Amino acid sequence: MGLRASADYSFAGSTVSDLGNTACRQVRGDVLCSPWHAGMNVAFVWFGCTLLVGALLIGSRLLEGRSGTVAVVAWCVSGVGSIGVGLFPVNEDAAAHGLVALPIFVAQPLAVALMGVSLRGTRPRASTAAFVVAAVSLVGAIGFGVTVGSDSGAIGALERLALWPGYLWVSAFAIGSALGGLVGPRRHAQHRT
Repeated sequence: MGLRASADYSFAGSTVSDLGNTACRQVRGDVLCSPWHAGMNVAFVWFGCTLLVGALLIGSRLLEGRSGTVAVVAWCVSGVGSIGVGLFPVNEDAAAHGLVALPIFVAQPLAVALMGVSLRGTRPRASTAAFVVAAVSLVGAIGFGVTVGSDSGAIGALERLALWPGYLWVSAFAIGSALGGLVGPRRHAQHRT
């Protein structure tokens, strides 16, 4: 959908939320129009719903201990936030949009890191990968937070750095777990984390 947006839309300088704009607007000096805004907002809601369901499925089958439980809650917060982003396009209600989007940038790096803690005893390679991804996401989230409200030409890149590594990692983890063995053999933990 980004390729179908106005010529001023930039994957580095425009946010993903800009693709949900229901009308053209000027943002950071650019005129942004998203002719497929309805599809993008439905995609935000759909993605949030699948994130919720996926978190519950992964949590019930693969994550152990309190860290696993809190990871599931954090993924659910991220999913609810994505639903809210689709229901409150930034150009229609910036305050509501910001309120539902902000928790995603806190919850997602936390969710990935807590999955790393939960998987430490059963899937050490997946645990290590989770910590690396969480660190990358945290750097992106901090960078995004610093650039929100500025004229930064990197705001879109930082937003994507904050979110996409976690989405890709949890998807690869879930698919690998479903196929068995792609993320390492599962061993029974000696203790719960």
